[in-house]
Amino acid sequence: MNLAYFPGLQIDTAYTKSDALNFKPESWPPAPDFPVVIDAYGDIVSRYGDVRWDLSAWAGHTLTIYFGDGPGQGKKVSPANAELLRKIVAWWLWGEAAIRSPKALVYKFETIKPLFVACTDAGILATELYRFPKIIENLGRYYKQRSNRLIECLHSLFISRDVLGFSVIDESGIKLLSSVLTTTDSTQTAYIPVRIWSYQISRLKECLDDFLLHQQKIEACFEFCLSAYARNAGGDLSNAFGGLRSDAPFRKSRGLGDSRSGKVFYGSFQETAEEYEISDLLSRWVLFNDSTGIRAISTYLTMISNVGLAYILNFSLMRVEEGSRLRANCYEIEPNQLGDEIHTLKGVTTKTIEDNDARWIVSPTTEIAVKAMRAVAKLRLKAAKHNPHLRLTKDDIENPLLQSLAHEPWSPKAPRSKSIKAFKKIRSYGDVWNMWPKLFNESKLRITEADVELANRMTFGLDPEKYSVGKIWPLSWHQLRRTGAVNMLASGLVTEASLQYQLKHASRAMSQYYGKNFYRLKEPLNASARDYYLREMYQSMVREFKALQSDQHFSPFGKAYTHQIINEISEKDHVQLLKAAKKGQLSYRQTFLGGCANSGPPCPLGGISNISSCMGYGNNKPCASVLLDKAKLPMIKQLKNVLNTQLIEASPSSPLYESLKSQLESAERAIYAIENK
Repeated sequence: MNLAYFPGLQIDTAYTKSDALNFKPESWPPAPDFPVVIDAYGDIVSRYGDVRWDLSAWAGHTLTIYFGDGPGQGKKVSPANAELLRKIVAWWLWGEAAIRSPKALVYKFETIKPLFVACTDAGILATELYRFPKIIENLGRYYKQRSNRLIECLHSLFISRDVLGFSVIDESGIKLLSSVLTTTDSTQTAYIPVRIWSYQISRLKECLDDFLLHQQKIEACFEFCLSAYARNAGGDLSNAFGGLRSDAPFRKSRGLGDSRSGKVFYGSFQETAEEYEISDLLSRWVLFNDSTGIRAISTYLTMISNVGLAYILNFSLMRVEEGSRLRANCYEIEPNQLGDEIHTLKGVTTKTIEDNDARWIVSPTTEIAVKAMRAVAKLRLKAAKHNPHLRLTKDDIENPLLQSLAHEPWSPKAPRSKSIKAFKKIRSYGDVWNMWPKLFNESKLRITEADVELANRMTFGLDPEKYSVGKIWPLSWHQLRRTGAVNMLASGLVTEASLQYQLKHASRAMSQYYGKNFYRLKEPLNASARDYYLREMYQSMVREFKALQSDQHFSPFGKAYTHQIINEISEKDHVQLLKAAKKGQLSYRQTFLGGCANSGPPCPLGGISNISSCMGYGNNKPCASVLLDKAKLPMIKQLKNVLNTQLIEASPSSPLYESLKSQLESAERAIYAIENK
């Protein structure tokens, strides 16, 4: 075997050592008597050929794997299928993507075993499954739970087939299975329509940018306020917690200046905010008047923490619980073997598999959110250190949580008891908007006909009462996760140029490390995010190819050419196009005008940020690979208006002017072709 693919046992125990008998098999597959589990005393507990592997010595509690080809309780598997199953589990133990937790190993085993039970029941080998689409379709009966994780398992095994020596199911079969498992779900998480998604992400970014622009002034004002409270608390800030009442330094009713007691009063906090040039900033984002006073700065800081979390969730595929546990040092940049930089967030996850040091691949744009939240956390830490009710750990001080509590003494939410929870309770995304109504404009979140059409095209089983024209889109954290996955896979859906760039960057990194089984980062990638990305990858393929069969897409060269392109795509569907997950390429992808079926070298202009080559200009004919999408007519018309405006401002004969002019002609040709279809 090629030792490069087998780094050895990675199970996290005190007795997992490179010189242990079970560290790495000498052959592939391992010999039947090869030791799998060795306990703390050096005794062999389980061997490779055993019907049951006892992992209790690793887990610290009873934990076993039953392969099903011998006596014992559990679902039965034929001997031939059980051998294949053992080989897969051995790959997970000793192979390139070696698992570190015995609990995670059992979870993956229980995810894949029902497939082998199904094959045994059908009287076939698991390696023959790809030949039986009806059996694949029936797998849904064996998967009432964990269907999401099955896609990731099968995809990983397919990518590793050369090392394993066999393949359970090919990409065509995975795509079919993905469509079957999707239809068994009661309701798929809603995909946020592009217009609404783009609006909320742009407002989140605007809010974060505004904070970072005024960061020094906010910090200076905050520290001044702490010193003012400390002075009026007798020179010790710890005495200010619980409220200073009439001695609060920012009270409009008290006289200004020093008192005989040494206390200082500054009048309304609005005056102090104006002095530090943050009054307009606060008014722009939160309620700020004589009534709110100094509490407005606390409200604003809490808002920044929540906005930063929302921004990260848009680009990371994190669960909200995972994002809420990020700490100040979470953002990391690693070079990869291709010479690129991979931007990651590190944190903990406990949903299905405990992992205290996992990584999520993110877009570089998430750094602004981390910077803003880190600044807020460090400001609040200055107050928290003086709170007599708190006992801060070394980690709390050196590496604080980004979702920090309001520790400032003037805040009614400052901890007044030693029995506080380690993690802040995170409100729903809808509650975030309700608490800070200036964050989003209600009219921008009202659902249009185009929003409904796209949402239903991307999501199975949407509630027509909840998602209907005129109603406000019900934003939720999990929607950000699914929408992020879709957008990373098809960044052409997003029209803003700056966001296109960021999404393309993240899409490439995610494709390499989630879709192609790259395991060469220093730390493990979060399995849940990878599962979610891969499942959405296969589902997006299903959606795209189904959409091509309707009359919504057409070639500007006529029906015959449209039929030819779609036929070619359909023929390649099972043998070439679905290799995209492995190669990071798609022979069909969405563009601004519709789609591109180019299977040759990548188009230098892309068809997203520059559409001139799609429909041509001047003497240049439309691209032979272009497919126009009738549903995109409103967007194309909007682009035409934008290009006309930009042409007025561009200098004639300049490269920019020529580029805008060629794109305008391409857009006009597309509009004419769609309207006359």
